[in-house]
Amino acid sequence: MKKNEEYVPNRGRDWLIFLVSTVAMVGFLILKPEWVWVVWPFQLTALAGALGRL
Repeated sequence: MKKNEEYVPNRGRDWLIFLVSTVAMVGFLILKPEWVWVVWPFQLTALAGALGRL
């Protein structure tokens, strides 16, 4: 029986997204600190996926 799920675990992809979004967050902190909150959902969701918590 096939399970239909929206999230497919892929820790490598999640770590890559986390690292890229961390770099983006640092860039936003330096250039436009008022927009840093835009990166947080991507960063924290990718971190949760990479740690196996999703």
